[in-house]
Amino acid sequence: MGAFEDKVKLRAIELKHLLKKGIKVVSKSCKKGWSKVKNLKR
Repeated sequence: MGAFEDKVKLRAIELKHLLKKGIKVVSKSCKKGWSKVKNLKR
């Protein structure tokens, strides 16, 4: 059980890192998209 639990913990840590990276990328693309929408409205 111990080895399996360690693997699960490592996976969880990796997923957290991936989520943080994904959120950064999404927020950047969202900002670009919003600026384009604002320019179109003007």
